[in-house]
Amino acid sequence: MLLMRARSPVTFREIKEQFTSYQTANVEAGLRAFERDKADLLELGVPVRYITPDEDDALEEGGYVVELKRYRLPEVNLTTDEVSALVLAASVARAVPGGSTPKIVDLTLKKLAFDAHEQPDTPIAFPPPASEITQREPVLVHFPENRAANAKQASDRFAAIEGATRNRKRVTIRYQSGGTGVVQTRDVDPYGLVYRQASWVLVGHCHLREDIRNFRLDRISNLKIAPKPKSPDFERPADFDVRTHVNQSPWTFATVAAEQVEIEITSDAADVANEDFGPDAIRREEGDSVFVSFPCGNPEFVVSRVLATKGGIVVRQGERLLAKLNDELQAIKERYGA
Repeated sequence: MLLMRARSPVTFREIKEQFTSYQTANVEAGLRAFERDKADLLELGVPVRYITPDEDDALEEGGYVVELKRYRLPEVNLTTDEVSALVLAASVARAVPGGSTPKIVDLTLKKLAFDAHEQPDTPIAFPPPASEITQREPVLVHFPENRAANAKQASDRFAAIEGATRNRKRVTIRYQSGGTGVVQTRDVDPYGLVYRQASWVLVGHCHLREDIRNFRLDRISNLKIAPKPKSPDFERPADFDVRTHVNQSPWTFATVAAEQVEIEITSDAADVANEDFGPDAIRREEGDSVFVSFPCGNPEFVVSRVLATKGGIVVRQGERLLAKLNDELQAIKERYGA
């Protein structure tokens, strides 16, 4: 603010007189403190510039200024397509459980709407005022209320993991597997967060599995972040793309050591043949059936798909997979009788 109010460049001597933190016994220490603060301002986007007497004949000694023309943002003029894209992005931001995110999203979009020259086709209020709905046919985005009793806990968990992801800090979690319900302690290097199918998903390197895994945040408990918050614990792979991992087919997951299996997909489950079985899968067609041979590292999922198709998928090879399928069928028989 001192530099922004000044009508001419401000020398370090004048700045030092205003701030006691620069008035040190060791002159160099005070100058280093100033340089650190100046670097922080530059990192925040404040265009601090040093003007020398060679650049301005009116100056007897150099000084600092904030270049106001570069500092003040240009007017925001958004097209209707851009506003629609922002509303779509806001729908993801609003999915954060609890906290003040919905209020922040609303306030942000209202500010953008204030600068809009024309009313966009997509509503920017949540929900849109009734007067707007009667005047035009808007694109509606539905935001279900999160009334869960643990919304505050879920919000805190999200904020903690988001911070660990940004600062590259290892986290220790208790995680409940969706397939088996088993709860295990995992050390995870959080690479990224993504919102998918109404749930936030953490994608990171699991030290238990020694591979990249996905973790739904609503199955995480007892979160602990590694100490020394300013010291990163890992390097995120340069080619990491969170979308690649979150869209990975469950047929290709590896929760256990892989076993080469072969399944027959009959005409009753023909759509399954179009799914992604991984780059090592081998397909062949015989009559109305498709045979797929692939390394199976996610037997829980495969068994669930076999049972769900009621005979549409037949396991033709894979001793461990057949044994697990038989165990599941036996458990069903014991539960419901012959």
